[in-house]
Amino acid sequence: MKKLFSILALCLGMFLPQALQAQQITLKANILSPIVKTGSFFGEYAFSPNLSAQVGFFNTGIKVKDTRFDGIGVTPELRYFFSGNAPSGLYGAGYLRYQDFDLTREDTQATGTLTSFGGGALLGYQLIVGKHFVVDLFAGPGFNAATVKGGGGENNFDLGTFGGFSPRGGLSLGIAF
Repeated sequence: MKKLFSILALCLGMFLPQALQAQQITLKANILSPIVKTGSFFGEYAFSPNLSAQVGFFNTGIKVKDTRFDGIGVTPELRYFFSGNAPSGLYGAGYLRYQDFDLTREDTQATGTLTSFGGGALLGYQLIVGKHFVVDLFAGPGFNAATVKGGGGENNFDLGTFGGFSPRGGLSLGIAF
């Protein structure tokens, strides 16, 4: 047990100072998400001059026509910064997305669940203002393959952009450290 603790302490001592260098980690919230009754949050880590990894999480209670979606989504993303100054500058990104929703058709009260998996590409620009303020503007296309269970199936619910091709975009604000 002492050996394991010593090895762990040694690894932390070697890698933690590098991980805590200024502007390698960003924590952000998409300020446009509340428009569609969604909370969307991101954590990003720059692990090389050109690359960062980001994980996003959202929770929504949106209504599309007669269908209400209540659920969550998780979006891992890999970003390539063209300037070699990650996590700042112009970037291209690829992402995957998993979504899980409870569905309610409000006019008939039919209920069901939707699970989708998809991915897409983004182009964005992230700016670090001063030492710690982050602005991230991004947009791009995506595709989601959705499965609906219960409530009469997919034909009974309006899936909107949760099934098939969909745009993804946002404006996130946050902190860098």
